[in-house]
Amino acid sequence: MKKAQRGKKTAKAKKTLRIVRICIAVLFCIVAVAAAALAAAGDFYTKPLITDVTIEAGSSFSIDDFFDNKPEDARFITDVSGIDTKIPAVYGLKVAFDKYFDQEVRLTIQDTTAPTGKAVKQEFFTVDPFPDVEKCVSDLYDLNGIAEVKFRDGAPDVSAGGDFVVPVVVTDPYQNSTTIDVPMHVTKDSTPPVITGLKNNQMVRSGDEIDFREGITVTDDYDPEPVLTIDASKFDYNKPGKYTVFYKATDRSGNVTESKITLEVWQSSASDLKTKEAYKYADQILKKIKKGKNDAEYAKNIYKWVCRNLVYLGRAGHPTFEKAALAGFKDRKGNCWVMCCCYKVLLDRANIPNLIVSRANSKVTRSNHYWNLIYVDKGWYHCDATPLYPFFMKIDSQLDDFHTFESKLYPKRATKKVKNTKGYYAKRAN
Repeated sequence: MKKAQRGKKTAKAKKTLRIVRICIAVLFCIVAVAAAALAAAGDFYTKPLITDVTIEAGSSFSIDDFFDNKPEDARFITDVSGIDTKIPAVYGLKVAFDKYFDQEVRLTIQDTTAPTGKAVKQEFFTVDPFPDVEKCVSDLYDLNGIAEVKFRDGAPDVSAGGDFVVPVVVTDPYQNSTTIDVPMHVTKDSTPPVITGLKNNQMVRSGDEIDFREGITVTDDYDPEPVLTIDASKFDYNKPGKYTVFYKATDRSGNVTESKITLEVWQSSASDLKTKEAYKYADQILKKIKKGKNDAEYAKNIYKWVCRNLVYLGRAGHPTFEKAALAGFKDRKGNCWVMCCCYKVLLDRANIPNLIVSRANSKVTRSNHYWNLIYVDKGWYHCDATPLYPFFMKIDSQLDDFHTFESKLYPKRATKKVKNTKGYYAKRAN
């Protein structure tokens, strides 16, 4: 009996223990499933979110930037409408997705873009100031402006001239920098300018004015506008005599060329002998003589008149040229002195500079002879109106032994031959 009861108790205990074990196993399974479900849900809601986003200044951002796989209801809780993406800064934001989740995130705006610009080639001379750095670059741009422009290594030594590449550094307010290489061509000029057109030994009638720059040009191998200065401070239009005029040309490199010319103011008898009788005759004669295109033609037409209207008569007399000319105009005859003086007075009244030349002792004769020097075509030329050896506008080298003279007593003569020096034969008295 007792054994039967003990058996029943043992069986009941075993059953109870089995039930407890089953309950524990079921509870463990429920807990494991719940934990797995919670872990899966956490992964679903947190893994797509990016909590730290960085953008370049000037670009835009949206809620999409904070998710690898954006949930449909993802949104900003923080008001982002006032964020200026041009200005670097760090913002703390809050985003939400699903009705049960929100999360803090960070937006960083940074400026890492260097400025841009173009090089401007520089060309200058060694004596010029070194160019300002701002002139060496153009089209500079940066979103946040330019903070500094400078030569990276300072201004180089360009005193010897040549070609250089000079780096210019452009920096924005956030220390982003760009280096722009600027080409430079520096000229070392040591060649002075050239002055052309200077006319030495010019004759100027007293009272006339002269343009000292007329016909003068100054050129330089580099400088397109060299400076010409003229010193004519001692020149006097109204005072006969010889004068020196100084010319000085300077280029931008400081190279200098200096030249000078000599001018002679000629006192024309046309102004100081108006009351003399010979000049009154001359004025009447000149009314019948053509002036021609220039002084040379006018002088030749006057020469023709003397040769064709005066008869050569070889006899002495009339010591002054005014008296000799007056006799020639009245009598229409005379020797070489008379014919020479008539030509002179007519030239005086025509305002053509002239001189009377006296023959020196020559190889062929020791007798006196006279002819004229006239200043036409910017030079002095010999003219002889007498019938023995007549000629018009000859230079020294064309004269024969009959026309020997003391050259030092007269102005420097022209050296360029004219085409036709043939004279006109005057009539000779029987």
